[in-house]
Amino acid sequence: MIISVVSGKGGVGKTFLSINLSVAFAEAGYRVLLVDTNFTSPTVATHFKVTPETHTIDEALQKGSYNPTDLIWIHPAGFHFLTPSFNLVALDDRALHTIFQVIRPLFSQYDITILDGPAGVGRDVYYTLMNADAAIIVANPNYPSLYNALKTHYFAKGLGKMVPGAVLNMYKKGEVSPKEAAEILELPLLGVIPYDENVKKALSAGIPLLKYNPAAPASKAVYEIASNLLGKPIRPKTSALQEIISKIKAFLFS
Repeated sequence: MIISVVSGKGGVGKTFLSINLSVAFAEAGYRVLLVDTNFTSPTVATHFKVTPETHTIDEALQKGSYNPTDLIWIHPAGFHFLTPSFNLVALDDRALHTIFQVIRPLFSQYDITILDGPAGVGRDVYYTLMNADAAIIVANPNYPSLYNALKTHYFAKGLGKMVPGAVLNMYKKGEVSPKEAAEILELPLLGVIPYDENVKKALSAGIPLLKYNPAAPASKAVYEIASNLLGKPIRPKTSALQEIISKIKAFLFS
């Protein structure tokens, strides 16, 4: 299964969701590959406090001949990821096509591949969607984000891609309600991730939220989304002691 995570605007939490879904799926026993397809503005590696200069997608592009497995980075949380460096600028169709020719053979080695896509409906989003089986739309609970996400939904459907649902991220009471958001997006919501200060703390630590604090409200929402996508429950792999420690940490630093 190849899932693209896309949106209408940047900054809505696509990368946060992509990373933490990767953690959840890996914890459930799946082989997971996360690919940063925001080639000119990559963010996946920066969430881990890493800025790779070698073993990157664009290095493979420049060399022309490259063993795709040399591009794989292994995260301690149990998933693998591919990333560009920060050297890429605007890419034309030929370059985008070549990139996917290089990395696409890797997808078959994994149970689940997640493509963390760019925002909008540009050529890079087109190639991300065309190399996926399905698209998840991410939006924030405000009208500009929701209506731009609707445009991305239409774009994905126009390419013949399955769109099983959307995720409403950083939700706080008093904003656009989940019910209204689903109506605007013309999609069922796979889940609603609440605004959670733990997300910022995990990002500052360079640790995926599901590992930093599996008991956090946003973590629980991500596990629910992962469960909805797989059609079976996924729970954090923590011992009773780890659960207590997570709760104490959440209390002390809240």
